[in-house]
Amino acid sequence: MIKHQMTASPATAALVDAVDIRPGQRVLQVALGDRPYDEDQAVTVSGEDAYLGDPSGGPYDRIVVTAGVAGISPHWLDQLAPDGVIYAPVAHGGMHPVLAVRKRAAGPHARPVLWTDFPPASGPLRPDALFRHDPTHLVPGPISFRLPGGHLGLSEQSYQDLWFFLAARDARITRAELDDPEFDPANGCCAKREPAHGTAWIQTDGSIVAAGDRNRAMAVVNLLLAQATQWDKALDRPSFTQWQCGFQRDDLVSHPLWLPHRWQLSSQAPRISGVEPRARRSPGGTRPAVASPPRPRPTLAPAR
Repeated sequence: MIKHQMTASPATAALVDAVDIRPGQRVLQVALGDRPYDEDQAVTVSGEDAYLGDPSGGPYDRIVVTAGVAGISPHWLDQLAPDGVIYAPVAHGGMHPVLAVRKRAAGPHARPVLWTDFPPASGPLRPDALFRHDPTHLVPGPISFRLPGGHLGLSEQSYQDLWFFLAARDARITRAELDDPEFDPANGCCAKREPAHGTAWIQTDGSIVAAGDRNRAMAVVNLLLAQATQWDKALDRPSFTQWQCGFQRDDLVSHPLWLPHRWQLSSQAPRISGVEPRARRSPGGTRPAVASPPRPRPTLAPAR
């Protein structure tokens, strides 16, 4: 295993621990933030060269990206060895979980290996046009109503699993904070945001809070609650490591990117963060999507 510099941030240190690098392998470090590998361990590109990679040192067995990106540069895939892996924090629900991306005949394929967040990249690797909400912008308050928790019983790990599921099923899921002194980000920032109707958060104790016009936001709350119930009851709480996806190339942005497309559940996978899932697949390889259950109509407690 290649050793990394101890000056890396906790997120980068966790990324390096999750990356499977063996002696003699060629490594490209796309250093958009930290640089955990020194010049003797990896070829490094940064700044404007990050999108282009460095074909002179390839093909690479591992490509490691150290900032949050919207997708995978086609140049990285061109420079990847046939059995190589790209480890990149790719935008998902307002966070940047690390995906292990491999080349396949049908196109790139990925599995998540680490739930974390990274500072976002800038420029062509994270164009603003691809994002509905900037997590650094507060949602206007106040809290308009609350739904008490207790029905889900979420741990830190299961909250991450739920967040990943929600974002895999709904592009409106994001990380958001509310401009209200009663809103504590430490209780969870997973939000379903619909600016025309309102924003609803599911928090670590299973409670739901919402902001916006009460009547309009009620529809957002019901949808969020139905999706959480589907994850809990119909799908039996799958871990985020049980997901897999293909990619779709987006040529409409100034610099084309391969974006995650059609998240699906694999049949089995271990619930271990930071470890590449090794699943025993059913004959079809994936579990089919499950229809959403009827939307419950909660009785909402008045806002404090």
